[in-house]
Amino acid sequence: MESYDNFHRKSGRNRIFPYIAMIIIGVFIGGLLVSYCLPDILDRRESINGDRPPVDWDQSEVNDEDYHEYQRTSVVRAAEKITPTVVGITNFASAYDFFQGRARQQEMATGSGVIIDSNGYIATNNHVIADAEELMVTLSTGEEISAEVIGTDPATDLAVLKIDRTGLSAASFSDSERLQVGELAIAVGNPLGLAFQQTVTVGVISALDRSIRIGEQTFSFIQTDAAINAGNSGGPLVNAVGDVIGINTAKINVAGVEGMGFAIPSNTVKRIINDLIEHGRIIRPWIGVVIREMDENIANELGLEVGQGLIVEEIVADGPAQKAGIQVGDVITEIDGKKIQSFERLREVIHQYQVGQVVKINLIRDREELEIQLTFEEMPQN
Repeated sequence: MESYDNFHRKSGRNRIFPYIAMIIIGVFIGGLLVSYCLPDILDRRESINGDRPPVDWDQSEVNDEDYHEYQRTSVVRAAEKITPTVVGITNFASAYDFFQGRARQQEMATGSGVIIDSNGYIATNNHVIADAEELMVTLSTGEEISAEVIGTDPATDLAVLKIDRTGLSAASFSDSERLQVGELAIAVGNPLGLAFQQTVTVGVISALDRSIRIGEQTFSFIQTDAAINAGNSGGPLVNAVGDVIGINTAKINVAGVEGMGFAIPSNTVKRIINDLIEHGRIIRPWIGVVIREMDENIANELGLEVGQGLIVEEIVADGPAQKAGIQVGDVITEIDGKKIQSFERLREVIHQYQVGQVVKINLIRDREELEIQLTFEEMPQN
């Protein structure tokens, strides 16, 4: 007797023949099944495949436009719409060459611009073209054309150029007053020069009405986290349908800070550009007052809070404010429902209007709230 793992096992010598018999029977039955089913399987496979050719993995042969529909995102469509209108701008000025012992034209800066009219008008930043002796515009096709300056406005950092071309693709502009924080924002420009021409970066509108002081000027910007780098200045910031919502102009350049770029709102751009093209200068509305901001002592004396309004110190004779009945000592708190907390905010709000427009001004006089109507007039040249 033999044992295996404490279980009794009989000798296997007499059990081998049943196994052999079972194998022979299985092979016979399997052969019958294969011979019976195989033709039907082959017929079904042929009917499914039909005459379909083998898969062609060479995608260059695929012409079906719908094949790449997953790529047809709003960003792709917007980029296709705006990039033909984006140009490079190169600023040349004279520089003394010590090796050659004479002055020569030298590239001083590069930036971006956007074609705003098919007849060759281009919007850009004033700081891109400042102090230029010659300006060259590089189209999306690579063609280089000399440009002339039509007008500049340092107060808004905008400028208009003109090239001798017609039939150009021109950008369309959107209403920046309708922007929403969080909506898609796409920046296009030439960061670090023309070697990276028409770079597209994507982000969102991070904030609206950001007041940023640059040099001696205070600007009201759209804030975005779409990457804006040196060379992007003057290029467009567009929405999800490729319409311009701003002109890229600045970024916060502080170590450890990323994603804080700024653009001039499209409504400001449209107004300034139209004036520069039509008049060669900016026609700005004005109130005709000299004002000052409130400190804590003045605010307490008037029973107000700091930043609740601006105090009128002087009235310009025969100006809009005098005609409207504004008096020295009045505190201007709102213009057409827009709160006025600082001089920069007052200027920003006024610049949203045109000469001849009538607005409601809320003010406080002797602790009493009043509402008057004022008609904007053109600011004198001096």
